[in-house]
Amino acid sequence: MKLIELIDHLKTASKAEQLRNQQIPDVEYDLVELYMKDSLSFESEIAFFDAETIPGYIIIEMDGIRYKNLFSLNLIQEMVEEYVAEYPNWSDLDIAKRIMEYRINDA
Repeated sequence: MKLIELIDHLKTASKAEQLRNQQIPDVEYDLVELYMKDSLSFESEIAFFDAETIPGYIIIEMDGIRYKNLFSLNLIQEMVEEYVAEYPNWSDLDIAKRIMEYRINDA
């Protein structure tokens, strides 16, 4: 799943909880960290990790694959929900662009 595909699953907390249950069911919602494979890019696949089982670094390597931290699931969900409320005309792509801009420049 790429960021643009993820956005729709994050528009409400209940949708994000359903996604967590599909991706990483044995991990508490507040402990899910989202990482992007290889680099912070719209083309990067997103991986879901249990925060308690990975090193707490921005860049990690798991099974020989390098990942860069995007955000925790609960934080990115809140961001998406706020963007949807504040900018109802924004597309999923607009929201994804803003999230990437924030992650790269401000986070």
